Amino acid sequence: MPQHERIPNKYVVDSVNGESQRSIIRLRSTDHEPSFKFTFEAIRPNLFRTEFFSDKHPLPPHPSCPRPKANLNSGKFVVKHAASEATLELGGIKAAINWAHTPAISLQWDDEPPTYQDLPFRSYAVDGSGIAHYAQYKPGTLHVGLGEKSAPMDLSNRHLVLSTSDCFGYDVYSTDPMYKHIPLLINATPDGCVAIFSTSHSRGQWSVGSEMDGLWGRYKVYRQDYGGLEEYLILGRTLKDVVRSYADLVGYPQLVPRWAFGYIAGGMKYSMLDQPRASDALVEFADKLKKHDIPCSAFQLSSGYTVAEAEPKTRNVFTWNKHRFPDPQGFVREYHRRGIRLIANVKPYVLESHPEYQKLRDAGALFRDPRTNQSAVTRLWSAGGGESAEGGYIDFTSAAGFRWWYDGIKALGKVGIDCMWNDNNEYTIPDDEWRCALDGGVLEKADLLDCQHSCTIGLWGRALQTELMAKCSYDALVALEPA
Repeated sequence: MPQHERIPNKYVVDSVNGESQRSIIRLRSTDHEPSFKFTFEAIRPNLFRTEFFSDKHPLPPHPSCPRPKANLNSGKFVVKHAASEATLELGGIKAAINWAHTPAISLQWDDEPPTYQDLPFRSYAVDGSGIAHYAQYKPGTLHVGLGEKSAPMDLSNRHLVLSTSDCFGYDVYSTDPMYKHIPLLINATPDGCVAIFSTSHSRGQWSVGSEMDGLWGRYKVYRQDYGGLEEYLILGRTLKDVVRSYADLVGYPQLVPRWAFGYIAGGMKYSMLDQPRASDALVEFADKLKKHDIPCSAFQLSSGYTVAEAEPKTRNVFTWNKHRFPDPQGFVREYHRRGIRLIANVKPYVLESHPEYQKLRDAGALFRDPRTNQSAVTRLWSAGGGESAEGGYIDFTSAAGFRWWYDGIKALGKVGIDCMWNDNNEYTIPDDEWRCALDGGVLEKADLLDCQHSCTIGLWGRALQTELMAKCSYDALVALEPA
């Protein structure tokens, strides 16, 4: 990617608030047009929030976690403010910010060595359509996180892509990116642990000590492809402390049902059978489990149940192959009678051969290609591995797309399907300029933004679509069974 880095390095103070319940410092650059704003706020004694943005580099339009309320009741709280620096002391932690040049933050425990420090003179930079955040690198310490990365677990001295890919059959040591987009990097040092977490869904990169030069030495840098920066810094004595504070910030996962801890069977082979019919073969499989006394909590149907009966035999989400499953409700009932739940594979795209493709195009349920002003087209899995056809992804920010998916999940639930496998939702879209509809009322801030400037999937991020797909599937199932 091209590098277009500029570093605002003259700042003035807009406001300093050092009240007992809240501490926030707001700065504004004076040597860059448009002016960049920088915010440093204490949220908890060990949790700090930063912003770096301008009118042309807006904050994440739908951040991946809600902004928490400040709570600084515990511990001593002191703010010392001078011409170009401020120090906060609270709960045994000292946080300092210096803006003599570009703002630079350091965090430490009382008078111990700093656990975290920004890179002086280069900490927060504009880089083309996005930003770059540089921090000092501590060789010989442990770096973990970023959701899902190939081995080894320690991410030190590596360059990593923050994106998602359906990397089926990946190499355990070298494949990158992989399935998850979680821009959380944790550094464990002898002086404590610190986490850096960006709330953006935009693609990006982390260089964790893999870059160096004679002037700057070794550093770590987070480069975000689009928009401005909203970041949280979390300080803790141990990894457990940091992870708990992170969970407090973003939310804890819901408890899964007890049956999910049992044996969940699966296999594409069964649902792809035409002779014998897949439904008959699957019931026979369930009987074999009982015969051999193999407990089974659920069966994952794969996507063979959706394969069209006529050529081209493609996978069409929310359809049933009536040769393989002539009575879907009766088939589900047979599995439930044997105490086995069913999980359906669902994919957030439609091929041009899908019976409802044209309906979704006409309704604006798919992404729009600005070059043609039509629904955007790309190649997608159509049947088995390596087989593809053209089609489009569901845009979950569109009212039509969200509703169609919601109704499709409900229909599967009414047949008796117990759970959904939200598959192939990495949204490996080829063009950042594809447009999101933002007309679904799902996103609270959608109506506050200039769509011409900010409705690209590059800014909003592909991972947002993954989250909205999960929300839509969840909402539909809960509507069927609120308890």
